[in-house]
Order: sequence, then C-alpha cells, then structure tokens
Amino acid sequence: MTIRHTAAALVAAISLLAVPLAASAGVIEPELLTAAQAKPEVDFVLLLSEKADLTAATANAKTKKEKGAATVAALKATAASSQGPVLAALQSRGLPHRAFWLANAITAKGSLADIQALAGRLDVRGAYLISTELNLLSPYIARRAAAVQAASGKTDYVAKALGDTAEYGLRQLRAPAVWKLGFTGQGVVVGDHDVGVMWDHPALKNQYRGWDAATSTASHAYNWRNAFGAADAFCTDPVVPCDSNGHGTHTTGTIVGFDGADNQVGMAPDAKWMACRSLLDPVLGVGTVPTYMDCMEWQVAPYPEGDAASADPAMAPDVVSNSWGCLEACAPPLLKDANDAIYAAGIVQVVSGGNDGDTCSTVAFPIAVYESSFTVGANDEGEAMADFSSRGPVLSDASMRLKPNVTAPGVDTRSAWNDGDYNTISGTSMAGPHVVGLVALLMSAEPRLIGRVADVRKLVELSAVQTITTVQTCGGTAVSDIPNNISGWGRVDALNAVTMRPQLNVAITAPATAKVGEDYIAMVTISQPATGKLDATEVLLDLQSSSNATFTYSDSIDAIAPGESKTVPVTVRGISAGEVTLTAVAEAAQVSPGTAVNAKTLVGSAAAGPTTPMVTPPASGVSDGSDAGRFGGGALGGLLLAMLGLGAALRRQRS
Repeated sequence: MTIRHTAAALVAAISLLAVPLAASAGVIEPELLTAAQAKPEVDFVLLLSEKADLTAATANAKTKKEKGAATVAALKATAASSQGPVLAALQSRGLPHRAFWLANAITAKGSLADIQALAGRLDVRGAYLISTELNLLSPYIARRAAAVQAASGKTDYVAKALGDTAEYGLRQLRAPAVWKLGFTGQGVVVGDHDVGVMWDHPALKNQYRGWDAATSTASHAYNWRNAFGAADAFCTDPVVPCDSNGHGTHTTGTIVGFDGADNQVGMAPDAKWMACRSLLDPVLGVGTVPTYMDCMEWQVAPYPEGDAASADPAMAPDVVSNSWGCLEACAPPLLKDANDAIYAAGIVQVVSGGNDGDTCSTVAFPIAVYESSFTVGANDEGEAMADFSSRGPVLSDASMRLKPNVTAPGVDTRSAWNDGDYNTISGTSMAGPHVVGLVALLMSAEPRLIGRVADVRKLVELSAVQTITTVQTCGGTAVSDIPNNISGWGRVDALNAVTMRPQLNVAITAPATAKVGEDYIAMVTISQPATGKLDATEVLLDLQSSSNATFTYSDSIDAIAPGESKTVPVTVRGISAGEVTLTAVAEAAQVSPGTAVNAKTLVGSAAAGPTTPMVTPPASGVSDGSDAGRFGGGALGGLLLAMLGLGAALRRQRS
C-alpha cells in the first residue's frame, strides 16, 4: 500500500462450522511463480482451503460483544483444526513462517520448489506473492508518484483564533448541531489502521483510551499495536504509539481531535481511540500483506505487546478507519476473508476509496473494493467531487460492484500532525475519517446500533444528501442516480443520520374512571416518526401497573416502519379503589428503552363514569432504568402473558 493524498462456541462445536472447499491442489498466483523463478527465495502466503462459516457462528449473537466472541472462536477453531499439517510441512522444510487465524493463512519464505510442494497440497487453496515493489504494480502509480512525494511535506497554516468555528468538514456535515443534542461520541471506541499516531498530541491525548487523566499515566496494552515490532527503524519502541509520517495522526484527528481550545478538528471529540501501525515508510507509508493482516487481526481481538494469548475481542473498536489501499501484490481472497471477518465481528470497516479518480473504475484495490468495506469518496468545500477521488464500478474483481458507498469532505482538511502541530492536506484518506467520526456520533446517540453493521451503513447511506456536483457518468450512472458510481448515496450528513435513526414514541389512552373488580381497556400505541430511515425490529413493550391493579394483553409487534403506528389493547382491572397507573416503555433491537409514559384511571365502587381518555404525550429518550413487563416479536411474541400479582411487573428478557 501507499498512503496517497494530494497536497493543499466451544471449540470442538464451533469447528464443525468450518466449511472445507472442494478438494483440489492450490493455485499458484502467476506473479508468485514469476518471482520465484527469478529469485532463490521469495515471500509468499498460503491461503488454506478450510474456511469458517461465520454466518452460522454468529447466527444467535445479538450484541457486538457476542458477535466478536463468536467470530474469533470460530476463526481460531478453524485455524487450529486445519493449519497443523501445513505448519509441519513448513517446519520440515526449515522455512520461516507465521500463521494467522483471521483468514486461515500462513506467510512464509521459500524457493520455487517449496512453493510448488506446498501449493500442491489438498488443504491449500492458493499461494500468493508478498511484495512491496510499488513501481511494478499499477498503471496509476507512475502518474501519482510525483504528487505523493510532493504531499509528504507539511503545509504551513495560520492557527485559528479561540472561538472560531470548527473545521469546514465538520460544519459541512453538521457535527456541531449533533454536539448540541448531547452526542459527542461518548461511549464509542474508534480504531485507526494507518501509519501510527502521535498519542500525546494536544488534540488527541485526552481521547486516547490508554490515557488516564486522573493519574496522568498511560497504558498502551490493548490500545496500540505496531505490526513491525522491534524491526521498525522509525519507531524504535514498539510498545509506544508513534507516527513516522503524520498521516495517521491526521486521520485520527479528524475522527476525535480537539485540544479543548481553538483546534476543533474532530467529528466525535468524546470518543476514545486506539490504533495499529501497519505502514512503515515515512514518505509513502508502505505496508505488506503480513502487516495489514497483523493489524486487522489485532483490531478484531486486541492484545498487549508480546501477549497474543490474551487477545480479547471485547476490547475491539466499534468502527475502524482505514485510509490505505493495498497497491503492492495483494492476495485478494486473503484480505477479503479478513475483511469479511471484521464485518461478522460487528465492526464497521470504513475505507478510503483511493485517489485515482480521473477516470471510472479506479476504485480498484483492496480493501476498498470489497462489499464488506464501507468505502468513501471525497468532495470539496463547495460540494464538488474531488478530481482525485476514485470512482466505480469495481472492475478489478470483475464484480461491477457499485463504489464508493458515500462521499465526505476530503479537500484541504486541517487536522493534527505528528509534530504536535496541525497540517492541511487532501485525499480520500481525509474523507474516510469524517465518516468514522459520524458513525461514532450516531452510536453515541443510539448505543444499540453498536455492532449492527448493516443498520449503521444503511442509515448513513439513506440519510446522505444529494449535493455533489459533477457532469461525469460512471458505469452508466450519474450523480443524479442514487446510488451511483461517483458519489455513491451522496454526501453524508451527521445531523440527518442521528435524527433519522430508529426511534419509538409511546402513548397510552385509558378511561378516566372505572369500577373496582371490572375490566377496562387501555390502548398503548407505539409509533416511529416518518422521518426515520430504518425499521425498528424486535420491538418490546415494558408494562407495569400500580399495586392496586392487574393487567394482561396478548398482541405482539415484530417491527415498526418509519411513519407507522401500532396499537396494543391492554385489559386492566382495578382490584381496590384508588388511582390506577399503567406505565409503558418501548424498546427495539436498534432503540434503547425510552422514557416511561403512563395513563391514570380513577377506580371506585360506583358505576364507571365517562370514558374521557387521559393521554400522556409521546416521549422517547434515555432509559429510566425500569425493567417492566415485555412483549416482542418472534416465536415468543404471540404468547398470552399471564396476569401478575399485586404490584408485580410483567417481564420477558430478550434473548
């Protein structure tokens, strides 16, 4: 890869989920064969035939934590059950090697004879070259080389005065309006996969997950990984975060950066960040397949330096910024398998689309080309597509896949730099982090979206605005076609995404009076605003009554679409005279429990009076912590709920 920007289960049970491919000898990539014929030894990667079935492994996982644990367990079980014979063969040949579980692959170095013998095994799917020779790779490299080199220098700037507005990209995406709603990224962890980060930069230190401001101490375990280890000539202490280029500090800054004063450069200033360095060169930012795999595997299950046995998927980030592309020899199946695993683990993988956008089908390199990547193009302050922003459709894998997914500001973006200062640069590398920050804002507004990758991606797409201007068409689509191969679904909008997330309102109507010992009907209505963009699914209603009443109901709700209302009749009986209060709270798979609403009925021994309803206005918001009676969709949703004793709550825990 090159950083390129223009200037200015149980293991035994889970192993059954592995899917062996058809038994046939592995394929040797032509590039590897050519290289091995020319050199005594070359670096290569073996992709094994057995592959974990992550769909089955995560079928019952609801939360991101559950998805991560199930994904890692399945992947590790598959690697453990299939890699042994290949590792033994490598050892018998005396070849240096390293095994990965994320894509069930093993990297090694050996001769043509070694490669032919290993690739000929039935348990090997293919053998691929590992290379860093960028100048031999792509028709785009030559014409971009000069621009990349020029962009490696720091641009001078004048610092903003205290009180000035946030950077234009943040304002264009309306992040400050989201902050005013109280959502600033709190409770969300973002990951940066790049060239590294200056962790103690004034705009980044307080947001670093490893920093404890109370004790003024830092712990880098689980928060930082250097894929090059002690071999890194630019960052001599692999345990401490560093950035030899500036690029990773800049991308992290656009996600979370804020120095508490006049440098408001980050979309989600209260999110926490962690990072992995897989790119080495201080000018171009070159990585290799093993370093990319190292960081991708670590992001799914982080661990302290030198202690991979302590890998913990619970420490994984919620969303990851990837402002890189594998432009050197990259084995497509390998990185695709790894990328798909990240998606299965419930992590949103945001990827910059690339900077070769003069023509169509320039979104051409891993990992931007994959469906499991949320790929981002770049626009400028005037809402025009950046001339460098890569377009679709994807031809490099013959998929004709529509890319990018969305667009975000990426021209003249000012953010933190690795000298403790700030820098203004351009590229889709700058656009992607804006989307990462937006996702963090969205997750802080609704934590139940954490781990729901498909929901998050769809919401960001459907809430995007159609402001991008260009007359170009690609793959038969223009920017007026939504989506299209130029700007995708359009330019993202943070305020839209937050306010158009699934939300539930609840209202109750009940008679004003009723007789003791006689049933009356209360109507509970759950609705979603018409402005929403996603269905609220697995809807649950928590009901609770005051101690002088009992209640029962039997209806269920699977989903509520935007603009839709559904009403549930509840049979209530006052068992003693006095005021009966019926309280309701709604939630869903994508919606946290809202504010409780209630209706009151005066119960007496006299005949029931007029049935003028008492209505509590709809409300939604932060849970009040109550755990009341519930019903929901699915197989349990239609069960008749038994009447409870005095003062008891009706309960059903979500699986």
